[in-house]
Amino acid sequence: MKTSLLLVFVMVSVMTAAETAELAKQEKKQRQYTAPDGGVRVVVVPVSKEAGRSEYESRIEFKSSEGKIACALDYSSEDNEHGFGVVKAEWTPDSQYFVFSLTSSGGHQAWHAPTQFLTRKDGTVRTLDHYFVVGISNADFRLVAPNTVETEVWEDKSVPVSVKLDALPPVRSWRKSKPFSIDCAGGRVFKPDQP
Repeated sequence: MKTSLLLVFVMVSVMTAAETAELAKQEKKQRQYTAPDGGVRVVVVPVSKEAGRSEYESRIEFKSSEGKIACALDYSSEDNEHGFGVVKAEWTPDSQYFVFSLTSSGGHQAWHAPTQFLTRKDGTVRTLDHYFVVGISNADFRLVAPNTVETEVWEDKSVPVSVKLDALPPVRSWRKSKPFSIDCAGGRVFKPDQP
C-alpha cells in the first residue's frame, strides 16, 4: 500500500514538474510590444496546451503602462487545431494603433491571414479584413507612418492594398453582417470564435 501511494506521489510530482516546465518555457517565449510613446504595452503569450506547439495559439493582453490589463483576447482551442496564433504584431509609428496578423493553428484556410487592430482612442479591437471585399492573404503586413497598413488580399491572386487606420472606409466585408468589434476594457478576457 505504501509503495502504491509513493508511486502515485512520484507520478503526480513528475507530471506537475513537466507542466511547470512547459509554462516556464511559454513565459520565456512571450513577446512584449510597447507603444513608441511608452503609454501602452501589449503582451503576446503562447497558450497552446500541447507541448511543443505552444506558439501555434496565442493570448493577447492589452496593458496600461502600469501593467494593468485592459482586456485580453484568448485564441486557444481545446484541440489545438481550431485556434489562432499571432504571426506578426507591431505598433503604428503614431502609437495610436496596435496591428497584429493571425494564422489558424490547424492550418485551416491557409490562404487567409486575419489581421486585427486595437484603436487606443476608443479601446476597440476590430478586424481589418472587414474593410475589404475579400480577406487578407498576407500575414506580413507593413506599417507606414503615421498609421497606414500595407498588405495583400486574395482575388484569384494576391493583390496589394493599403488603408489609413485613422480614415477607414466603410465596412465592406462579405463574411459577416455585423463586423467583429470588441470593447477592450474592464480587464475582461474574450474568447473570439473567429477573428
